[in-house]
Amino acid sequence: MKRFEIVVVVFTLILSGLLAPRCRAAIYQSNGTPESVQFIHDSQAQNGDTITLPAGTFVWMTGVTITKGITLQGQTTTNSTNGTAVDNTIIQDSNARRRSGGYPFITMESELGKSYRITGLTFDGGSATTTNNNGAVQLGGNSHSVRLDHCHFRESLAHEAHWIAITGAIWGVADHNVLKFQNAVESFYIYMPNWPNPDGSTGANGDGAFATPTEFGTEKFFFMEDNYLKSLTGNATGGPDDLRGGRWVWRHNHMYDVSVQGHGTENGRWRGGRAREVYSNDFHNTTNHGVGGVRSGVTVFHGNTFDGVAPGQSGYQLQAYRSMFKWIACPFAGATGDNPWDMNDPHGLYESGTASGGGRSQIIDTTKNWITNQWAGFTAKFTGDNQVALIQSNTSNTLNVFYYTDSGGGHVWQAGNGYQIHRISVALDQPGRGQGDLIVGNPPINRRTGTAAWPNQALEPTYSWNNIYTPNNTPVNITVGTGGFMLVEGRDYFNNTPMPGYRPYVYPHPLVTAQSTPPPPPPPSTMCSQLQQRLSRLQSRQQRLQQRHRQNQRLNRRIRRLRQQLQAQDCV
Repeated sequence: MKRFEIVVVVFTLILSGLLAPRCRAAIYQSNGTPESVQFIHDSQAQNGDTITLPAGTFVWMTGVTITKGITLQGQTTTNSTNGTAVDNTIIQDSNARRRSGGYPFITMESELGKSYRITGLTFDGGSATTTNNNGAVQLGGNSHSVRLDHCHFRESLAHEAHWIAITGAIWGVADHNVLKFQNAVESFYIYMPNWPNPDGSTGANGDGAFATPTEFGTEKFFFMEDNYLKSLTGNATGGPDDLRGGRWVWRHNHMYDVSVQGHGTENGRWRGGRAREVYSNDFHNTTNHGVGGVRSGVTVFHGNTFDGVAPGQSGYQLQAYRSMFKWIACPFAGATGDNPWDMNDPHGLYESGTASGGGRSQIIDTTKNWITNQWAGFTAKFTGDNQVALIQSNTSNTLNVFYYTDSGGGHVWQAGNGYQIHRISVALDQPGRGQGDLIVGNPPINRRTGTAAWPNQALEPTYSWNNIYTPNNTPVNITVGTGGFMLVEGRDYFNNTPMPGYRPYVYPHPLVTAQSTPPPPPPPSTMCSQLQQRLSRLQSRQQRLQQRHRQNQRLNRRIRRLRQQLQAQDCV
């Protein structure tokens, strides 16, 4: 009986040791290669652990995918005030790492409830010549705790169209990074297609973002703060951009010939950017260019300063491209003035006819005798395929129209072409419109009506205030570009007017204050290093055996003993 009791006690102690949670997070020291990082991530690290990369230059022939809630830490340091970095840990690109469609250095597939961090790395273009369109670093999933900080993105990343890709409904912050550009790129693109629907289910195409509240001043955005960005091209480039319901805050950044952009609902099934706050940034310009542009959703723009060459007359420009072009791939089609996805002038059809001639920028109808400019601000629709052009002016028998020059340009008007003239009141997702009915499916429908129908989007105006060109203390404000003729100052946007009830979210971001700048990881002791290397070799052998569905009990016992020695030496 006593022998049985002793066995039970011993078994219980062993079992409790196996199941007990670790007292602290572990630090695993990789050798800097993607294979080493991925192996530690997959087979050793747990949520809350850190994987370090040593000092040195590492040519990556593959990428790394992060799914666990870990910190990936190199030894690079940055000064994002003056734009310098000490490049201790350099990840260098190569064509061998690339594949068709793009292949990030690091892909993060985050999960709600886990925390993720990438810090202290330098990214270098190396020998790569193949263009990647999916981000050097890609941050996806739906975690509410993601941080990318103190990284240096070198100007040699010439074949990265987008440097940091936000591809999911994540909350978090990118801070104290240094980015320099020698060609036309986007530093950040913010896509949140999976933003939750009103019922909490996973959204698609950014539809959920346009069916839920904006909630400015909360943590429910991705923040980019205290970064240094500089274009070396002499042209404005390198700013953020959005699509697919992106929600973001751009604040306290130092920007040199960098503009701020946003895409609209226009060229696909996906929606445009949903909401953005742009404030307390310093813009330094060596060339004449605008602040940027917005083509959908809601924006607040305040407390920014400008020096050097004064911003262009366009300022921070609002536009709505569907009023002047219909993309073939967009199921929402053009904002023709009779499209059910938009709010249209209830008058309906104003005029119609058959062209006597024309071209890309003119429709001539010699049977008409119009009043000069009576159709300015209306739309001209080709009855053949519903392509749309914006009427800028007219004579007695000629409509002067504007079209978007990208994606093949507008319709070329010829004799015999039928046309209709309508007027649009509010375009789907245009700047200054926010929460509305949920749109689902492809082809899309309004879930409330079960048909293609205007989603009753709330009026949420764009506000601009206290943006100053400091050399002469003049304001920099919102303007309206071509295609935004339906945007009315005092209704859709306000200049020199603070947003009522608005209060920015706490600065610095809580993830910044909670996670101080990490010190360089301590060098491993000789004993720890030797034990870790032996363990890695044995685990590689174990993995190869498992792939062949074989087991080696002696090898398994050696691995267990090495793990115990590592713990005894306090190596992890």
